[in-house]
Amino acid sequence: MKRATFAAAAIMIGGLMPAMSWASLAETSAAARSGRYGRPGTADATARYEGDVGLARTHTKSGDINIARGLAIGVDEDGASLSLSYAVAPNGGPAIGGTFNLSVDRDGRGSGGTGQVVATGGRQRQVEVGGITRTNYGPPSTTVRATGQTRGGGQVEARTRSYSDDRREIRRVAPARRFPLRR
Repeated sequence: MKRATFAAAAIMIGGLMPAMSWASLAETSAAARSGRYGRPGTADATARYEGDVGLARTHTKSGDINIARGLAIGVDEDGASLSLSYAVAPNGGPAIGGTFNLSVDRDGRGSGGTGQVVATGGRQRQVEVGGITRTNYGPPSTTVRATGQTRGGGQVEARTRSYSDDRREIRRVAPARRFPLRR
């Protein structure tokens, strides 16, 4: 009985695998932390794209100015997805970060989100932003995050916004009616 159950589960999961790969997904994140006491800070970025045709790129630089950037963009039969995240943290001055994410499916429905964070003051400042956006069988969806931290005092201000837009116009045209001529 266990073999039959295992075989049935394997067939069902195997049948779903091609369907699960038909979605377009773009995800990025970026984080930067300022150094303190003359030490360099850190920068980290990730980028991922799942779909037919696309690219994912990251760039980081550490030193007096710590910069992180992630980009993921692509297109497949379900639509297009774009995700971009950046973070900058100089050793002196505020740390800033931002993310932009957008998906449009083949029916014209869209979803997007933005996030910004600024960390000021303190001995050390850190910001982290990221987002994920996708098109799939349902409407497109987007999730964004923005967070920050300061050490030794300071202030962090973060803001995120996600939205969905269904701009499809459904035009219902009634068929032309033919009325017989009466004599």
